[in-house]
Amino acid sequence: MRPKAREIGVAALAVLFALAASAQTPPPTGDVRIENAWTHANSEIGGAAGVYFSLTNVGAKTIELIGARADFASIETLHKTDIDTKGVPRMSAVPELKVAPGATVQLQPDGLHVMLIDLELPLVEGETLSLRLKFEEGEDVLVAVSIRATDTAGLVTE
Repeated sequence: MRPKAREIGVAALAVLFALAASAQTPPPTGDVRIENAWTHANSEIGGAAGVYFSLTNVGAKTIELIGARADFASIETLHKTDIDTKGVPRMSAVPELKVAPGATVQLQPDGLHVMLIDLELPLVEGETLSLRLKFEEGEDVLVAVSIRATDTAGLVTE
């Protein structure tokens, strides 16, 4: 693809992602509340990024987050970061995330998070991307994820 056509294609995809992010789908049976979804800016095509948010179960039975899907990454997984016996952080995949009724789970740096691998587009500060969360029961939830500066730490409230 010619450089100019590539730039136009990337810009068009960014607009489509922003439009998709603004169209929220209903959560599974109304039992899920997702707040403060964000990721770090990343200009590296082929790189990786963590997505962080607060997940609350407002229903009467346990919910299970079983995965995520993003149209701009080749692989999306639930991950956790643990510190090994030598003090080195290690990431590993998590098959599902169970949230008890009334509980809130924080997905945050150095803890639980959604990992996006092999990014196909740069993540530009100030833009929004769309992430589809998959639950064991009920409908998928489309989440608008804010792209923050690379030095942002912790959950950001607005």
